[in-house]
Amino acid sequence: MRLFRLEVKRIMKSHRTLVLLTIAILMSVVMAYLPISFESINRLGENGKVIELDGLSAIKFKKDYFEKKAGDITPQKLAESLRIYQSCVREYGTLDDVPLEVYIENIMAIRPMLKGLTEAFADPKTGIGADLMDIEPDEVEQYFYEKCASHLDDIMNLEQKDYPTARQFATDKYAKLNQPLCIYSGMSRDAFDYIELYILVLSILCIAIAAPVFANEYQTGSDSILRCTKYGRVKLAVTRIMAACSIFIVIFILGMALHLTILNFAFGTDCLKTSFQILFSIISLPNINLGQLQIILVLAGLLSVLATISCTLFLSAKCKDSLTALLISIVILFLPIFTYSAIGGASWLSTLLPSSGIGMQNNFLYQLGNFNFLHIGGMSLWTPCVILILAAIEVPIFLFLAIRSYCKHQVA
Repeated sequence: MRLFRLEVKRIMKSHRTLVLLTIAILMSVVMAYLPISFESINRLGENGKVIELDGLSAIKFKKDYFEKKAGDITPQKLAESLRIYQSCVREYGTLDDVPLEVYIENIMAIRPMLKGLTEAFADPKTGIGADLMDIEPDEVEQYFYEKCASHLDDIMNLEQKDYPTARQFATDKYAKLNQPLCIYSGMSRDAFDYIELYILVLSILCIAIAAPVFANEYQTGSDSILRCTKYGRVKLAVTRIMAACSIFIVIFILGMALHLTILNFAFGTDCLKTSFQILFSIISLPNINLGQLQIILVLAGLLSVLATISCTLFLSAKCKDSLTALLISIVILFLPIFTYSAIGGASWLSTLLPSSGIGMQNNFLYQLGNFNFLHIGGMSLWTPCVILILAAIEVPIFLFLAIRSYCKHQVA
C-alpha cells in the first residue's frame, strides 16, 4: 500500500498531470455549457412581435410550452395531433404559409411527436419517409406501433437482406420495446453528442498522462536502479498500473459527474424519462430512456477509456521513450474514426481496436442508434455488443502485456 501511495503521489506531482487534470475539469464545464447555449426558440410577444429566446430562457420556455403534450405517445394522441396538423396545413395551403402565431399555437408543440410518423409510414421498398399530409389519422390510431415494427422489418430487409440472423436479432430486440413511447421536453441530441465528445477529450488527456508512466523512467535511467530493488519488477509494474488506472478512473468519474450534473440541472430531470427512440429513430433497438442512456454511455465510455489506457500503458512499457508511446497511442485512438469514415460504416478493423467506442460517427452512442452488424460465419453481431465485449477482454490482455514487457525490458 505504501508503494501504491508513492506511485500515485509521483504521478500527481508531475506538472504535466496537474495541467491535464485542470484541462479535464475545465472542458467538462465548457462542453456541458455548449449544448445549453445552442438552445433557441421563437415565441410571440406583445403586439405579435417575435421574441427569440436562447440558452436557459429557451429551455425554460420549452418546458412550459411542451408540458401539456408530454407523457406517453398513445396512438390516439398521435392521431389527434396529426388531424390538427393536417387541418392547419389544408387551411393555409402549405406548412410554410401557416402564419407564425397559428404555427406556435397549434403545430409547434406536436411536431416532435409527428417526427416518427414519417418513418413509420415510409415506403417499404425505398425507405423514403412519408409526407404527413398523405398519412391517414385513422390508420395511425389503429396500427401505429405495428407500422413501426413493419418499417423495421423493411429496413432490415434492405440493409441486411443476406443475413437472416441480423434481421431476427433486430426483430426480437424491438419486440421487447416498452410501448407506448414517452416524450418530455428537455435534453437535445446535441447534449448527448457532447457527452461522447467529452469522453474523446478525456481519452486524449488520459493518454497524455499514461504515456510516460514507464517510458519516462527508461529515458531518465532511474528505472535501471528501481528494477534492482526488492520490489523492482513485477510488483513495481503492477503497482504503477494500479496507481495510474485509479487516477484515470477518478478523473473520468469526476469529469463525467460534473458534466452530467450541469446538463441535468439545466435541462431538468423530467426529460430523462423520454424514450431513446424519440431522440434518434423510431425503430432504434435499445429499450431504454434517456436517463438510462446517460448511465450506459458513462459505463461504456469508462470501459473504452480503460481499454485505450491499458494499450497506452503497454506501449509505455514497450517503447524506449514517452513521445513514441504517446504518438502511437494517439494514432490508435483516432484510427477507428478514420477507418469508419473511410469505409462508410462499421468493420472489424474499426471495432477491434480498444478505442472503437470512442470518437465521432463511430462512437458507442451512434452504434446504439444504428443497425451495424459484423458477420462471421452464420453469426451476426450487433456492434455495441462487440465493442463492449472486446473492450472488456482487451483491458486485462494489455495490462498483462504491459507487466510482461516491463519485466523483460533491457537497457540499451
